[in-house]
Amino acid sequence: MSFSFYPRHEHGCPQVGHCPHLGGAALGLVVLAANENEETRDQLYRQLDAARESVSDLVAEVESLKKQLAQAKLELKLERQTKFATNRQKHTDNNSAGSPASPGSRPAPKRKRGAPVGHPGWYRPTPTVYDRLVEVAAPQHCLDCQGPVSVYESLPKSDHLQEDLREGRLHVTLFRRPQARCRACRRWARVAGEGEILDSRIGPHLRATALYLRHEIGISARKVPRAIEDLFRFRFAPATLLKFEQLLADEAQPAVDDIRKKVASSDEAVHADETYWTADAQRSYFWIHATEKYIHFQFDTTRAGEVSRDILGEDFVGTLVTDCYSAYDAQGAQAKQKCLAHLARTARDWQKLSEAGSADYRFFDAIKSWVQRGCKFQSERGQLSRKKQAAEMAWLRRKLQRLLGCGLSHEKALTLQERIKRYRDCWLVFLDDPRVPPTNNHAERCLRPLVILRKITFGHRTHAGAQAMARIMTVKETAKRHGRKVLDLFYRLFTRPPDRVLRYIYGGPGMAGS
Repeated sequence: MSFSFYPRHEHGCPQVGHCPHLGGAALGLVVLAANENEETRDQLYRQLDAARESVSDLVAEVESLKKQLAQAKLELKLERQTKFATNRQKHTDNNSAGSPASPGSRPAPKRKRGAPVGHPGWYRPTPTVYDRLVEVAAPQHCLDCQGPVSVYESLPKSDHLQEDLREGRLHVTLFRRPQARCRACRRWARVAGEGEILDSRIGPHLRATALYLRHEIGISARKVPRAIEDLFRFRFAPATLLKFEQLLADEAQPAVDDIRKKVASSDEAVHADETYWTADAQRSYFWIHATEKYIHFQFDTTRAGEVSRDILGEDFVGTLVTDCYSAYDAQGAQAKQKCLAHLARTARDWQKLSEAGSADYRFFDAIKSWVQRGCKFQSERGQLSRKKQAAEMAWLRRKLQRLLGCGLSHEKALTLQERIKRYRDCWLVFLDDPRVPPTNNHAERCLRPLVILRKITFGHRTHAGAQAMARIMTVKETAKRHGRKVLDLFYRLFTRPPDRVLRYIYGGPGMAGS
C-alpha cells in the first residue's frame, strides 16, 4: 500500500500546501514521508523473514546434531558392552534381537553351560611319574583351634602331586604326609610343605611366573598361557590365570591394608591423584596415594572426595600434594601443596586465547616464569646459601602477591587469578618444608602404567577384576620401591604368611631370603 496526493479536480482543497490539520505542513511532504516509511517497514519485514528462516535452519541443524550425538553415544555404549559382555549376555542379546515369541509358544530351552554335546572335554592329565619326593610331617597343633593332634600311622599316607618350575624346567613333586586329626575339633590337620600349595596341581613358581608376565611385562591374559606352553611345555587355560590373579589379590589384602595405614600415618608428603577407568562398560576411577616408599591404589566407582578421606582418615595430619581438584578441599591435613606444574600448564594453554602484548598475555607469562623459578629453587636448594635462599623465598612470595593484584579483563585470566586466590596458602608450602615438592609429578608417574594399560585394554569387565588389580599393583609397586623383585614377591604371597611377606617387603637386604 502506498499513499497518493489529493486528486486534482474542480473540488480540490485549497489548503493542500499548508493543511491546518497537519500543523501547517504540505500534504505532499506528508505523503512522501509515509511512502518512505512504508519502504523501510517492508525492508525490515524482509530482514525479519530472512532471520526467521535462518533460525529455523539452525534449529533443524541443532536437532539433527542432537540425534547424531545420541546415536553416537548409544553406539559407543553398545560397543563397550559388547566388548566386555559375557557369553550369557551375548546369547541373551541375540535371542532378544530375533522375532518376538507368539502368545502360547513354549520358551526356548536354557542352554547348558559348557562345551556342546559330543565335544571332547579338556582336562589336565595326572602325572604318572614324579621327580622328587618330599615327606611332610604332621602338625603338632591344629591350625584352626590350636588343639592337640593325633597321627594315625595305620592309615595310608596322603599323596599330593604338584607340577611346578624348578631350575628353569617343569618339575613334578610328590608331597607325602601322614593322616592326622585334631582331638578337639575333629578336623583333619595338615600343613603345606616347602613350596607347596595345598589342593593345587600347579605350584607357586609357575603361578608367580604367569602373573609376572601378566602384571609386570604386560602380556595379555590370553597370550600368557601360550608363552608358558612355548617356554615350559605346560598348558593351562586363560581362566586359570584369572583365578591365580584373584587368589594372589586375596593373599595380598593384609599387605594392602598395612600399606594404606603407613601412607595415612606418614609424616612425609603424600601425593594424591586419580584417573578414570572403565569397568563393566561404566565410568569408574583409580585413586592413588603415594609417598616415596609406599604406594596405595584404590578402585572405586565414584570420584567424590570421600574416597580419599576414607583412605587417609579424618585425622590425617601430614602434607597433601594434589592438583586443584576440589574433592581434596574437605580433606583434613596439616598443609596442602597445590601442583605448580598444573598451574603453568593451564597458563600456557589459556595464553593462546589472549591477545599478544595485552595485560592478560603478560599475566600468563608471569605465572609461567614464577612457576619455573620456584621449581628451579627447589631443585637447587641444597646448593644455595641461607642468604640466597631467604632472598629467593621472599621474591617468590612477593611475586605471588603481585599476581593476585593484577588488573585483568580476559575471562580465562580472571578464572586463573581466582584459582590462585582460592588456594593462595597452598602454592608455596614447599618453601617452609624442604621435603615437600612443588609439583605432583610423583603421582602422575605412578598413574602412567594405568593410563597406558587403559589405552590398550579399555578397562575391565567386572569390578572384582579391577579391585584385584588395584591390590596387586599396591604390593608390587611398593615392593619395587624397597628394592624387591616382583617374581619373588608373588612367590612369597602364595607360600608365606602375611607377617613374613610384610617383613620381606619392608626389610633390608638381609631379609631377601626370608
